[in-house]
Amino acid sequence: MGEIPGVWRSLNPLFEAWSQQEYSHAWFILPLALLIFIRRYQRAALGGYRAPGVLAAIFAVVIMMFAWATGSYTACIYGAILGIIGFVWSSLGSEAMKTLAAPLLYLFFMVPLPVALYLSASAEMQLLASKLGMVLISLFHVPASLDGNIIVLPSTKLEVAEACNGLRYLFPLISFACLVAMLVEDRFWKKAVVVVSSIPIAVVLNAGRIAMIAVLLERLGIDTSTGWTHAFEGFAVFSLCVALLFLEVWCLLGIGKPRGRFVVSDLLMLDRSTLQRFISWPVSRTSLLAGVILLAGTSLVASWPARPEAIPSRQPLALFPMEFAGWHGIPTTLDSESLNSLGLSDYLLADYTHQAGAGGPFNFYIAYYASQRAGIHAHSPQLCIPGGGWTILSQSVVMVPLSRGGSISANRVAIEKQGVRQIVYYWFEERGRQIADEGALKYFALRDALLENRTDGALIRIVAPVHGQDETAADAMATKLVADVAPFLPSFVPGIILQHDR
Repeated sequence: MGEIPGVWRSLNPLFEAWSQQEYSHAWFILPLALLIFIRRYQRAALGGYRAPGVLAAIFAVVIMMFAWATGSYTACIYGAILGIIGFVWSSLGSEAMKTLAAPLLYLFFMVPLPVALYLSASAEMQLLASKLGMVLISLFHVPASLDGNIIVLPSTKLEVAEACNGLRYLFPLISFACLVAMLVEDRFWKKAVVVVSSIPIAVVLNAGRIAMIAVLLERLGIDTSTGWTHAFEGFAVFSLCVALLFLEVWCLLGIGKPRGRFVVSDLLMLDRSTLQRFISWPVSRTSLLAGVILLAGTSLVASWPARPEAIPSRQPLALFPMEFAGWHGIPTTLDSESLNSLGLSDYLLADYTHQAGAGGPFNFYIAYYASQRAGIHAHSPQLCIPGGGWTILSQSVVMVPLSRGGSISANRVAIEKQGVRQIVYYWFEERGRQIADEGALKYFALRDALLENRTDGALIRIVAPVHGQDETAADAMATKLVADVAPFLPSFVPGIILQHDR
Protein backbone atom coordinates (compact mmCIF):
# COMPACT_ATOMS: atom_id res chain seq x y z
CA MET A 1 0.00 0.00 0.00
CA GLY A 2 2.89 2.35 0.67
CA GLU A 3 3.80 2.28 -3.05
CA ILE A 4 0.45 3.70 -4.17
CA PRO A 5 1.43 7.40 -3.83
CA GLY A 6 4.46 6.82 -6.05
CA VAL A 7 2.42 5.22 -8.84
CA TRP A 8 -0.78 7.26 -8.44
CA ARG A 9 -0.20 9.31 -11.57
CA SER A 10 0.37 6.10 -13.57
CA LEU A 11 -2.86 4.38 -12.52
CA ASN A 12 -5.18 6.35 -14.79
CA PRO A 13 -3.27 5.55 -18.04
CA LEU A 14 -2.94 1.95 -16.82
CA PHE A 15 -6.70 1.65 -16.37
CA GLU A 16 -7.24 3.27 -19.78
CA ALA A 17 -5.00 0.59 -21.31
CA TRP A 18 -7.09 -2.08 -19.56
CA SER A 19 -10.17 -0.74 -21.37
CA GLN A 20 -8.64 -1.96 -24.65
CA GLN A 21 -9.61 -5.47 -25.73
CA GLU A 22 -6.00 -6.65 -25.83
CA TYR A 23 -5.60 -5.95 -22.10
CA SER A 24 -9.16 -6.26 -20.75
CA HIS A 25 -8.14 -9.47 -18.97
CA ALA A 26 -5.71 -7.50 -16.79
CA TRP A 27 -8.48 -6.57 -14.34
CA PHE A 28 -8.48 -10.19 -13.08
CA ILE A 29 -4.73 -10.64 -12.73
CA LEU A 30 -4.24 -8.91 -9.37
CA PRO A 31 -6.96 -10.84 -7.46
CA LEU A 32 -5.93 -14.14 -9.06
CA ALA A 33 -2.26 -13.57 -8.29
CA LEU A 34 -3.22 -12.72 -4.69
CA LEU A 35 -5.25 -15.92 -4.29
CA ILE A 36 -2.43 -18.08 -5.64
CA PHE A 37 0.11 -16.25 -3.46
CA ILE A 38 -2.01 -16.90 -0.35
CA ARG A 39 -2.39 -20.57 -1.20
CA ARG A 40 1.33 -21.02 -1.82
CA TYR A 41 2.25 -19.05 1.29
CA GLN A 42 0.59 -21.76 3.35
CA ARG A 43 3.34 -24.20 2.36
CA ALA A 44 6.28 -21.89 1.66
CA ALA A 45 9.47 -22.70 3.56
CA LEU A 46 10.93 -19.54 5.09
CA GLY A 47 14.64 -18.84 5.12
CA GLY A 48 17.59 -18.25 2.86
CA TYR A 49 19.13 -15.05 1.56
CA ARG A 50 17.14 -11.87 2.21
CA ALA A 51 19.63 -9.19 1.08
CA PRO A 52 18.67 -9.48 -2.65
CA GLY A 53 15.24 -8.20 -1.66
CA VAL A 54 16.78 -4.94 -0.39
CA LEU A 55 18.66 -4.52 -3.67
CA ALA A 56 15.42 -5.12 -5.58
CA ALA A 57 13.71 -2.43 -3.47
CA ILE A 58 16.48 0.07 -4.26
CA PHE A 59 16.29 -0.76 -7.95
CA ALA A 60 12.49 -0.38 -7.85
CA VAL A 61 12.80 3.17 -6.48
CA VAL A 62 15.39 4.02 -9.15
CA ILE A 63 13.02 2.77 -11.87
CA MET A 64 10.14 4.85 -10.51
CA MET A 65 12.35 7.96 -10.41
CA PHE A 66 13.36 7.26 -13.99
CA ALA A 67 9.68 6.85 -14.88
CA TRP A 68 8.89 10.25 -13.33
CA ALA A 69 11.71 11.91 -15.27
CA THR A 70 10.74 10.37 -18.63
CA GLY A 71 6.97 10.31 -18.19
CA SER A 72 6.73 6.52 -18.66
CA TYR A 73 3.78 5.07 -16.76
CA THR A 74 4.72 1.51 -17.77
CA ALA A 75 8.16 1.88 -16.18
CA CYS A 76 6.51 3.21 -13.03
CA ILE A 77 4.23 0.16 -12.71
CA TYR A 78 7.19 -2.14 -13.45
CA GLY A 79 9.05 -0.45 -10.60
CA ALA A 80 6.11 -0.89 -8.23
CA ILE A 81 5.83 -4.62 -8.97
CA LEU A 82 9.58 -5.03 -8.49
CA GLY A 83 9.22 -3.23 -5.18
CA ILE A 84 6.59 -5.75 -4.03
CA ILE A 85 8.87 -8.62 -5.03
CA GLY A 86 11.77 -7.01 -3.18
CA PHE A 87 9.78 -6.57 0.03
CA VAL A 88 8.51 -10.17 -0.01
CA TRP A 89 12.03 -11.44 -0.70
CA SER A 90 13.54 -9.36 2.10
CA SER A 91 10.89 -10.67 4.51
CA LEU A 92 10.68 -14.38 3.66
CA GLY A 93 14.04 -15.24 2.06
CA SER A 94 15.16 -17.01 -1.07
CA GLU A 95 13.74 -20.41 -0.05
CA ALA A 96 10.23 -18.99 0.12
CA MET A 97 10.72 -17.19 -3.19
CA LYS A 98 11.12 -20.54 -4.93
CA THR A 99 7.46 -21.14 -4.11
CA LEU A 100 6.14 -17.57 -4.28
CA ALA A 101 7.98 -16.16 -7.30
CA ALA A 102 5.43 -17.34 -9.88
CA PRO A 103 2.36 -15.40 -8.63
CA LEU A 104 4.53 -12.32 -8.04
CA LEU A 105 5.98 -12.42 -11.55
CA TYR A 106 2.45 -12.98 -12.87
CA LEU A 107 1.71 -9.37 -11.87
CA PHE A 108 3.83 -8.16 -14.80
CA PHE A 109 1.07 -9.39 -17.12
CA MET A 110 -1.01 -6.46 -15.85
CA VAL A 111 1.27 -3.99 -17.62
CA PRO A 112 0.83 -3.34 -21.37
CA LEU A 113 3.77 -3.92 -23.67
CA PRO A 114 5.97 -0.89 -24.36
CA VAL A 115 4.59 0.87 -27.41
CA ALA A 116 7.61 0.18 -29.61
CA LEU A 117 7.29 -3.56 -28.94
CA TYR A 118 3.54 -3.48 -29.39
CA LEU A 119 3.73 -1.73 -32.78
CA SER A 120 6.36 -4.18 -34.01
CA ALA A 121 4.39 -7.19 -32.75
CA SER A 122 1.15 -5.84 -34.21
CA ALA A 123 2.62 -5.38 -37.69
CA GLU A 124 4.24 -8.82 -37.69
CA MET A 125 1.05 -10.46 -36.44
CA GLN A 126 -1.03 -8.76 -39.13
CA LEU A 127 1.20 -10.18 -41.84
CA LEU A 128 1.28 -13.62 -40.22
CA ALA A 129 -2.51 -13.68 -39.80
CA SER A 130 -2.96 -12.68 -43.45
CA LYS A 131 -0.61 -15.38 -44.75
CA LEU A 132 -2.01 -18.15 -42.54
CA GLY A 133 -5.55 -17.07 -43.41
CA MET A 134 -4.69 -17.46 -47.09
CA VAL A 135 -3.39 -21.00 -46.47
CA LEU A 136 -6.63 -21.98 -44.71
CA ILE A 137 -8.80 -20.31 -47.37
CA SER A 138 -7.05 -22.39 -50.04
CA LEU A 139 -8.16 -25.58 -48.25
CA PHE A 140 -11.76 -24.67 -49.15
CA HIS A 141 -10.77 -24.07 -52.81
CA VAL A 142 -11.85 -20.44 -52.66
CA PRO A 143 -9.82 -18.38 -55.17
CA ALA A 144 -8.03 -15.55 -53.38
CA SER A 145 -4.83 -13.54 -53.50
CA LEU A 146 -2.95 -11.52 -50.93
CA ASP A 147 -1.97 -7.87 -51.31
CA GLY A 148 -0.14 -7.01 -48.10
CA ASN A 149 -2.79 -7.21 -45.37
CA ILE A 150 -5.66 -7.31 -47.88
CA ILE A 151 -7.19 -10.61 -48.99
CA VAL A 152 -8.54 -10.17 -52.52
CA LEU A 153 -11.59 -12.37 -53.24
CA PRO A 154 -13.43 -12.59 -56.57
CA SER A 155 -16.35 -10.57 -55.20
CA THR A 156 -14.69 -8.21 -52.71
CA LYS A 157 -11.63 -7.38 -50.64
CA LEU A 158 -11.08 -8.15 -46.95
CA GLU A 159 -8.58 -6.09 -45.00
CA VAL A 160 -6.84 -7.83 -42.11
CA ALA A 161 -6.89 -4.72 -39.94
CA GLU A 162 -4.84 -4.08 -36.82
CA ALA A 163 -7.80 -5.22 -34.72
CA CYS A 164 -7.59 -8.64 -36.43
CA ASN A 165 -3.87 -9.16 -35.81
CA GLY A 166 -4.56 -11.80 -33.17
CA LEU A 167 -3.10 -9.92 -30.18
CA ARG A 168 -6.60 -9.75 -28.69
CA TYR A 169 -6.36 -13.54 -28.45
CA LEU A 170 -2.64 -13.87 -27.84
CA PHE A 171 -2.20 -11.59 -24.81
CA PRO A 172 -5.10 -12.94 -22.73
CA LEU A 173 -4.43 -16.54 -23.77
CA ILE A 174 -0.75 -16.40 -22.75
CA SER A 175 -1.81 -14.82 -19.46
CA PHE A 176 -4.44 -17.54 -18.98
CA ALA A 177 -1.92 -20.26 -19.86
CA CYS A 178 0.47 -18.96 -17.19
CA LEU A 179 -2.38 -18.99 -14.68
CA VAL A 180 -3.20 -22.58 -15.61
CA ALA A 181 0.48 -23.56 -15.35
CA MET A 182 0.60 -22.19 -11.80
CA LEU A 183 -2.45 -24.29 -10.87
CA VAL A 184 -0.99 -27.49 -12.29
CA GLU A 185 0.98 -29.61 -9.82
CA ASP A 186 3.19 -31.62 -12.13
CA ARG A 187 6.57 -31.61 -13.84
CA PHE A 188 7.97 -28.29 -15.01
CA TRP A 189 8.19 -29.32 -18.67
CA LYS A 190 4.44 -29.84 -18.79
CA LYS A 191 3.84 -26.33 -17.47
CA ALA A 192 6.24 -24.95 -20.05
CA VAL A 193 4.41 -26.80 -22.84
CA VAL A 194 1.08 -25.29 -21.72
CA VAL A 195 2.46 -21.74 -21.81
CA VAL A 196 4.39 -22.09 -25.08
CA SER A 197 1.53 -23.86 -26.88
CA SER A 198 -0.82 -20.96 -26.18
CA ILE A 199 1.01 -18.95 -28.86
CA PRO A 200 0.35 -21.25 -31.86
CA ILE A 201 -3.19 -21.91 -30.62
CA ALA A 202 -4.00 -18.18 -30.63
CA VAL A 203 -2.25 -17.53 -33.95
CA VAL A 204 -3.78 -20.46 -35.85
CA LEU A 205 -7.33 -19.96 -34.56
CA ASN A 206 -7.18 -16.25 -35.35
CA ALA A 207 -6.15 -17.14 -38.91
CA GLY A 208 -9.00 -19.67 -38.96
CA ARG A 209 -11.42 -16.92 -38.03
CA ILE A 210 -10.18 -14.78 -40.92
CA ALA A 211 -10.52 -17.74 -43.30
CA MET A 212 -14.05 -18.45 -42.03
CA ILE A 213 -15.10 -14.85 -42.72
CA ALA A 214 -13.74 -15.09 -46.27
CA VAL A 215 -15.32 -18.47 -47.01
CA LEU A 216 -18.74 -17.50 -45.63
CA LEU A 217 -18.69 -14.28 -47.62
CA GLU A 218 -17.59 -15.84 -50.91
CA ARG A 219 -19.53 -19.12 -50.79
CA LEU A 220 -22.73 -18.14 -48.94
CA GLY A 221 -22.80 -14.37 -49.26
CA ILE A 222 -22.86 -14.00 -45.46
CA ASP A 223 -20.87 -10.97 -44.28
CA THR A 224 -19.56 -11.53 -40.74
CA SER A 225 -16.76 -8.96 -40.95
CA THR A 226 -18.71 -6.31 -39.03
CA GLY A 227 -21.43 -5.93 -36.43
CA TRP A 228 -22.58 -8.28 -33.70
CA THR A 229 -21.73 -11.40 -35.73
CA HIS A 230 -18.09 -10.29 -35.86
CA ALA A 231 -18.03 -9.80 -32.09
CA PHE A 232 -19.73 -13.17 -31.52
CA GLU A 233 -17.15 -14.87 -33.74
CA GLY A 234 -14.39 -13.35 -31.66
CA PHE A 235 -15.94 -14.63 -28.43
CA ALA A 236 -16.55 -18.09 -29.89
CA VAL A 237 -13.01 -18.43 -31.24
CA PHE A 238 -11.43 -17.34 -27.95
CA SER A 239 -13.66 -19.82 -26.10
CA LEU A 240 -12.35 -22.51 -28.45
CA CYS A 241 -8.78 -21.43 -27.63
CA VAL A 242 -9.48 -21.89 -23.92
CA ALA A 243 -11.16 -25.26 -24.53
CA LEU A 244 -8.13 -26.51 -26.51
CA LEU A 245 -5.83 -25.34 -23.73
CA PHE A 246 -7.82 -27.30 -21.13
CA LEU A 247 -7.87 -30.37 -23.39
CA GLU A 248 -4.10 -30.14 -23.65
CA VAL A 249 -3.76 -29.89 -19.86
CA TRP A 250 -6.00 -32.94 -19.39
CA CYS A 251 -3.83 -34.94 -21.79
CA LEU A 252 -0.57 -33.82 -20.18
CA LEU A 253 -1.75 -34.68 -16.67
CA GLY A 254 -2.17 -38.31 -17.72
CA ILE A 255 1.43 -38.65 -18.88
CA GLY A 256 3.80 -40.29 -16.41
CA LYS A 257 3.38 -41.38 -12.82
CA PRO A 258 2.36 -40.16 -10.36
CA ARG A 259 -0.44 -38.45 -12.22
CA GLY A 260 -0.43 -34.66 -11.97
CA ARG A 261 -3.40 -32.70 -10.72
CA PHE A 262 -5.17 -29.42 -11.36
CA VAL A 263 -5.66 -27.55 -8.08
CA VAL A 264 -8.04 -24.75 -9.01
CA SER A 265 -10.56 -26.07 -6.47
CA ASP A 266 -8.06 -25.42 -3.69
CA LEU A 267 -7.84 -21.68 -4.37
CA LEU A 268 -10.70 -20.68 -2.10
CA MET A 269 -9.96 -23.27 0.59
CA LEU A 270 -8.49 -20.86 3.14
CA ASP A 271 -8.51 -21.67 6.84
CA ARG A 272 -7.70 -19.89 10.09
CA SER A 273 -4.09 -21.06 10.05
CA THR A 274 -3.49 -19.17 6.81
CA LEU A 275 -4.80 -15.95 8.36
CA GLN A 276 -2.69 -16.51 11.46
CA ARG A 277 0.43 -17.00 9.37
CA PHE A 278 -0.20 -13.73 7.56
CA ILE A 279 -0.75 -11.93 10.86
CA SER A 280 2.59 -13.26 12.06
CA TRP A 281 4.39 -12.06 8.92
CA PRO A 282 8.10 -12.25 9.76
CA VAL A 283 9.72 -8.88 10.47
CA SER A 284 13.49 -8.67 10.15
CA ARG A 285 16.08 -5.95 9.72
CA THR A 286 16.18 -6.59 5.97
CA SER A 287 12.39 -6.34 5.60
CA LEU A 288 12.33 -3.13 7.66
CA LEU A 289 15.13 -1.70 5.54
CA ALA A 290 13.37 -2.64 2.29
CA GLY A 291 10.09 -1.21 3.58
CA VAL A 292 11.71 2.08 4.60
CA ILE A 293 13.45 2.36 1.21
CA LEU A 294 10.20 1.76 -0.67
CA LEU A 295 8.12 4.06 1.52
CA ALA A 296 10.65 6.88 1.44
CA GLY A 297 11.38 6.48 -2.25
CA THR A 298 7.77 6.35 -3.41
CA SER A 299 6.83 9.23 -1.09
CA LEU A 300 9.65 11.28 -2.62
CA VAL A 301 8.46 10.47 -6.14
CA ALA A 302 4.87 11.32 -5.19
CA SER A 303 5.94 14.67 -3.68
CA TRP A 304 7.70 15.79 -6.85
CA PRO A 305 5.43 17.98 -8.99
CA ALA A 306 4.38 16.70 -12.39
CA ARG A 307 7.06 17.53 -14.94
CA PRO A 308 5.36 19.31 -17.84
CA GLU A 309 7.09 18.43 -21.08
CA ALA A 310 8.97 21.14 -22.96
CA ILE A 311 7.25 21.54 -26.34
CA PRO A 312 9.04 24.09 -28.56
CA SER A 313 7.23 26.52 -30.83
CA ARG A 314 7.21 25.86 -34.56
CA GLN A 315 5.45 26.70 -37.79
CA PRO A 316 2.53 24.46 -38.83
CA LEU A 317 3.28 22.14 -41.72
CA ALA A 318 0.39 23.65 -43.66
CA LEU A 319 2.80 26.53 -44.36
CA PHE A 320 5.50 24.27 -45.83
CA PRO A 321 6.45 25.73 -49.25
CA MET A 322 5.05 24.07 -52.34
CA GLU A 323 7.38 26.01 -54.68
CA PHE A 324 11.16 26.02 -54.16
CA ALA A 325 14.38 25.27 -56.08
CA GLY A 326 12.50 24.18 -59.19
CA TRP A 327 10.11 21.90 -57.27
CA HIS A 328 6.31 22.15 -57.46
CA GLY A 329 4.20 20.36 -54.90
CA ILE A 330 0.54 19.35 -54.70
CA PRO A 331 -0.61 18.67 -51.11
CA THR A 332 -2.83 15.68 -50.32
CA THR A 333 -4.43 14.35 -47.13
CA LEU A 334 -4.46 11.17 -45.08
CA ASP A 335 -7.73 9.32 -44.53
CA SER A 336 -9.41 9.49 -41.12
CA GLU A 337 -8.54 5.87 -40.22
CA SER A 338 -4.83 6.50 -40.79
CA LEU A 339 -4.97 9.72 -38.77
CA ASN A 340 -6.60 7.93 -35.84
CA SER A 341 -4.07 5.09 -35.84
CA LEU A 342 -1.00 7.32 -36.26
CA GLY A 343 -1.92 9.79 -33.51
CA LEU A 344 0.34 12.48 -34.97
CA SER A 345 0.27 16.19 -34.04
CA ASP A 346 0.79 17.59 -37.53
CA TYR A 347 1.70 16.25 -40.94
CA LEU A 348 2.55 17.09 -44.52
CA LEU A 349 1.78 14.81 -47.45
CA ALA A 350 2.54 16.14 -50.92
CA ASP A 351 3.57 15.00 -54.38
CA TYR A 352 6.49 17.00 -55.81
CA THR A 353 7.66 17.24 -59.40
CA HIS A 354 10.72 19.07 -60.70
CA GLN A 355 10.72 21.55 -63.53
CA ALA A 356 13.46 19.53 -65.23
CA GLY A 357 10.82 16.83 -65.68
CA ALA A 358 13.13 14.05 -64.45
CA GLY A 359 10.62 11.43 -63.36
CA GLY A 360 8.19 11.72 -60.53
CA PRO A 361 6.03 12.52 -58.83
CA PHE A 362 8.04 12.20 -55.62
CA ASN A 363 5.90 11.62 -52.54
CA PHE A 364 7.07 13.69 -49.56
CA TYR A 365 5.76 12.96 -46.06
CA ILE A 366 6.46 14.52 -42.67
CA ALA A 367 4.77 13.05 -39.58
CA TYR A 368 5.38 15.38 -36.64
CA TYR A 369 4.79 14.49 -32.99
CA ALA A 370 4.86 17.27 -30.38
CA SER A 371 5.21 14.55 -27.72
CA GLN A 372 6.14 10.90 -28.08
CA ARG A 373 5.13 9.90 -24.59
CA ALA A 374 1.85 8.27 -23.56
CA GLY A 375 2.11 5.54 -26.17
CA ILE A 376 2.48 7.77 -29.24
CA HIS A 377 5.46 7.21 -31.53
CA ALA A 378 6.38 7.64 -35.18
CA HIS A 379 5.57 4.47 -37.11
CA SER A 380 8.61 3.02 -38.81
CA PRO A 381 8.24 2.41 -42.57
CA GLN A 382 9.85 -0.98 -41.92
CA LEU A 383 6.52 -2.01 -40.35
CA CYS A 384 4.23 -0.33 -42.88
CA ILE A 385 5.91 -1.33 -46.16
CA PRO A 386 5.18 -5.11 -45.95
CA GLY A 387 1.63 -4.37 -44.75
CA GLY A 388 1.00 -2.47 -47.98
CA GLY A 389 1.92 -5.52 -50.03
CA TRP A 390 5.40 -4.30 -50.98
CA THR A 391 8.43 -6.58 -50.99
CA ILE A 392 11.68 -5.14 -49.65
CA LEU A 393 14.40 -5.87 -52.23
CA SER A 394 17.30 -4.17 -50.46
CA GLN A 395 17.99 -1.85 -47.57
CA SER A 396 20.99 0.23 -46.59
CA VAL A 397 21.97 3.38 -44.71
CA VAL A 398 23.35 6.10 -46.97
CA MET A 399 24.80 9.56 -46.46
CA VAL A 400 22.89 12.17 -48.47
CA PRO A 401 24.94 15.34 -49.14
CA LEU A 402 23.25 18.69 -48.50
CA SER A 403 23.47 21.74 -50.73
CA ARG A 404 24.80 23.90 -47.88
CA GLY A 405 27.43 21.39 -46.77
CA GLY A 406 27.26 18.40 -44.48
CA SER A 407 25.10 15.34 -44.99
CA ILE A 408 22.10 13.44 -43.62
CA SER A 409 22.16 9.78 -42.63
CA ALA A 410 19.07 8.15 -44.14
CA ASN A 411 17.65 4.70 -44.79
CA ARG A 412 17.41 3.71 -48.45
CA VAL A 413 14.92 0.93 -49.16
CA ALA A 414 14.21 -0.54 -52.61
CA ILE A 415 10.71 -2.05 -52.79
CA GLU A 416 8.58 -3.81 -55.41
CA LYS A 417 4.91 -4.67 -55.82
CA GLN A 418 3.40 -6.38 -58.86
CA GLY A 419 6.25 -5.25 -61.11
CA VAL A 420 6.24 -1.64 -59.83
CA ARG A 421 9.48 -0.55 -58.14
CA GLN A 422 10.12 2.39 -55.82
CA ILE A 423 12.98 3.79 -53.78
CA VAL A 424 12.15 4.97 -50.26
CA TYR A 425 14.36 7.34 -48.29
CA TYR A 426 13.50 7.99 -44.66
CA TRP A 427 15.03 9.19 -41.42
CA PHE A 428 13.89 10.50 -38.06
CA GLU A 429 14.33 14.21 -37.34
CA GLU A 430 14.70 14.21 -33.58
CA ARG A 431 15.52 17.42 -31.70
CA GLY A 432 18.28 18.52 -34.05
CA ARG A 433 19.49 15.02 -34.94
CA GLN A 434 18.99 13.13 -38.18
CA ILE A 435 18.74 9.49 -37.13
CA ALA A 436 18.54 6.48 -39.45
CA ASP A 437 19.25 3.68 -36.96
CA GLU A 438 16.17 2.82 -34.91
CA GLY A 439 18.25 1.54 -32.01
CA ALA A 440 19.87 4.97 -31.73
CA LEU A 441 16.40 6.49 -32.03
CA LYS A 442 15.26 4.72 -28.85
CA TYR A 443 18.45 5.70 -27.00
CA PHE A 444 18.12 9.39 -27.80
CA ALA A 445 14.40 9.31 -27.01
CA LEU A 446 15.18 8.16 -23.46
CA ARG A 447 18.23 10.41 -23.16
CA ASP A 448 16.39 13.58 -24.24
CA ALA A 449 13.28 12.79 -22.20
CA LEU A 450 15.48 12.44 -19.12
CA LEU A 451 17.91 15.33 -19.65
CA GLU A 452 16.06 17.77 -21.91
CA ASN A 453 12.46 16.92 -20.99
CA ARG A 454 11.65 16.73 -24.71
CA THR A 455 10.30 13.92 -26.88
CA ASP A 456 9.14 15.87 -29.94
CA GLY A 457 10.28 14.67 -33.35
CA ALA A 458 9.25 13.64 -36.82
CA LEU A 459 9.51 10.95 -39.46
CA ILE A 460 10.68 12.26 -42.84
CA ARG A 461 9.99 10.03 -45.85
CA ILE A 462 10.47 10.42 -49.60
CA VAL A 463 9.19 7.86 -52.12
CA ALA A 464 10.68 7.95 -55.62
CA PRO A 465 9.18 5.90 -58.48
CA VAL A 466 11.59 3.84 -60.58
CA HIS A 467 10.97 4.20 -64.32
CA GLY A 468 12.33 1.53 -66.61
CA GLN A 469 14.39 -0.18 -63.86
CA ASP A 470 16.62 2.92 -63.67
CA GLU A 471 17.27 3.26 -59.96
CA THR A 472 20.12 5.71 -60.58
CA ALA A 473 17.79 8.42 -61.89
CA ALA A 474 15.32 7.84 -59.04
CA ASP A 475 18.15 8.05 -56.50
CA ALA A 476 19.50 11.25 -58.02
CA MET A 477 16.17 13.09 -57.86
CA ALA A 478 15.25 11.73 -54.43
CA THR A 479 18.56 12.83 -52.92
CA LYS A 480 18.15 16.22 -54.62
CA LEU A 481 14.76 16.60 -52.96
CA VAL A 482 16.30 15.68 -49.60
CA ALA A 483 19.00 18.32 -50.06
CA ASP A 484 16.51 20.99 -51.17
CA VAL A 485 13.97 20.48 -48.36
CA ALA A 486 16.57 20.19 -45.57
CA PRO A 487 16.97 24.00 -45.06
CA PHE A 488 13.23 24.35 -44.41
CA LEU A 489 12.93 21.58 -41.81
CA PRO A 490 14.16 23.43 -38.65
CA SER A 491 11.25 25.89 -38.91
CA PHE A 492 8.70 23.07 -38.88
CA VAL A 493 10.54 20.39 -36.88
CA PRO A 494 12.43 22.15 -34.03
CA GLY A 495 16.05 21.26 -33.44
CA ILE A 496 18.25 21.92 -30.43
CA ILE A 497 16.97 24.67 -28.14
CA LEU A 498 19.78 26.71 -26.64
CA GLN A 499 19.62 27.56 -22.94
CA HIS A 500 19.14 31.30 -23.58
CA ASP A 501 16.21 30.51 -25.90
CA ARG A 502 14.24 28.62 -23.29
